[in-house]
Amino acid sequence: MSNRRKKQFVESAVQGALLRRIVLHWLLFFTIAFFALPLWSMIQTADFSRPFASLMWQSWFETAPVFLLLIALLPLFAWDTITLSNRFAGPIYRLHKTIRSLGAGEGFRPIKLRKGDFWTDLADDFNDMVERWNAENETDESDAETDAESDAVSVA
Repeated sequence: MSNRRKKQFVESAVQGALLRRIVLHWLLFFTIAFFALPLWSMIQTADFSRPFASLMWQSWFETAPVFLLLIALLPLFAWDTITLSNRFAGPIYRLHKTIRSLGAGEGFRPIKLRKGDFWTDLADDFNDMVERWNAENETDESDAETDAESDAVSVA
């Protein structure tokens, strides 16, 4: 099985919530840093007589490369969050599809996860459970057929 993902968003509700959360955290960090740096500069210089607006402009001018770097990193943070979330959203998506297909009476195909996915033990336990259930049902069906044949022989 290929280790490459064809889709990055397999569970858009879960992955979208994570993406929104990481962007919100980034925005919060960015905003706090945006206002904290001038305050820190004012505390360091002990220059409380300067107007805050002047201090903010000077501080932002001095730290502009840092803020540009933070802005440039946001897409990387978002991509990494989606990639990481795919490692747990993908296995749950596969489990969900397999449960649906079993419910629809389709044949069972064991769940195989990619290297690096989370919850491989869940997939293994699910596969074992379905295989045990199938084996027990086959035994029950063969017992029922044997009972039906013996009933037919005793009636004759």
